[in-house]
Amino acid sequence: MRTVTSKQLTLIVMLNIGNAACGSSSSESKNGGGSSAAGGMSAAATAGAGASTTTGGGAQAGATASAGSGGSLATGGAAGGSAAASIGGATNGGTSSGGAAGASVPGDGCTIGAWPAADPSAAGPYKVVTENNVGPEAGVAADDGTVPKFTLFRPDTLSPGGLCHPVITWGNGTGSTPNLYRSLLGNLASHGFVVIGSNNTNVGQGDPKPMLVGVTWILEQNADPSSALYHHLDVTHIGATGHSQGAFATSSAAGDSRITTNVPIEGSQVQRNLHGPALFFCGGMDDVVGCDGAHSAINAITTLPAMYAEYLSVDHGSWLGRGSKPSVVESVVTAWMRVHLMADAPLKSWFYGSSCKLCSDSGWTIQQKNMDQ
Repeated sequence: MRTVTSKQLTLIVMLNIGNAACGSSSSESKNGGGSSAAGGMSAAATAGAGASTTTGGGAQAGATASAGSGGSLATGGAAGGSAAASIGGATNGGTSSGGAAGASVPGDGCTIGAWPAADPSAAGPYKVVTENNVGPEAGVAADDGTVPKFTLFRPDTLSPGGLCHPVITWGNGTGSTPNLYRSLLGNLASHGFVVIGSNNTNVGQGDPKPMLVGVTWILEQNADPSSALYHHLDVTHIGATGHSQGAFATSSAAGDSRITTNVPIEGSQVQRNLHGPALFFCGGMDDVVGCDGAHSAINAITTLPAMYAEYLSVDHGSWLGRGSKPSVVESVVTAWMRVHLMADAPLKSWFYGSSCKLCSDSGWTIQQKNMDQ
């Protein structure tokens, strides 16, 4: 397990990330036993300056796709446009879940709709480009006085006329950078997500905080004709996820109306202004943050789909992948984002219904709210 200093624990406790949310009927599945932990925590590494790299990937994803069950396709991709789309979840207090709903967005260049089904436990069809030190400075200054920028993980090719790519904003644990989480973030990008992660090692600090600064910058790129991301993004489906301090920052960011689903990993707080489904993850052996925050977060939910997911065999850092394939937890995070941002209907059974895949797995303790179907 990664050693966490008293200073880091103080930073976690002192995060100024407000409380929030509500409570309703729930179903709970408690299963004994556990599956083997994946990987282990390694030392954080700082992203290099101005470089971009391309890694992994299978065949290039097709330029077109048909809408999934119950869904329709709509053209879009321009930044700043609003849409009433609901892909795999609810927005602004709604209770819908699953399916694909098309939405018209001002602009052109890509189509908002359901993505082809894919296996979240394996790399997706895209090769991954990693761009270091991009975007604006955000958050508090590092020890050397500089304010960190961002790392971008994205598919190598963003095809005109294809599907608009959903966005995910990432938050690091204390003292870490996106490089530590490259297995998860790279897997998400290989599936077609555009992931923006702050290089700040204290993402819970700053005004505005880095996770939302990253979202704002990404949307600006979608509106900038000189950007590689120009009119290639689904600006109506944006997820937030992060680990430890980044998980608390995720709970805070989820109060922003642009965030349509969120997954805090080992660190959650009550958020009373969610705009879509939430997955609250904790490790059953985590003695750094524990699971109390995740319990409180889901117990406060009233109308939105939400899941408490405790993977019994991992601690604060051993959920991280270290091999060529994503870890169990990384696969679950990828599946959740595919369901709620890409309308991947086959993967709904991982989370929804009393006999969902995770509910039936003895390695997990699961509590659901508003996830009957």
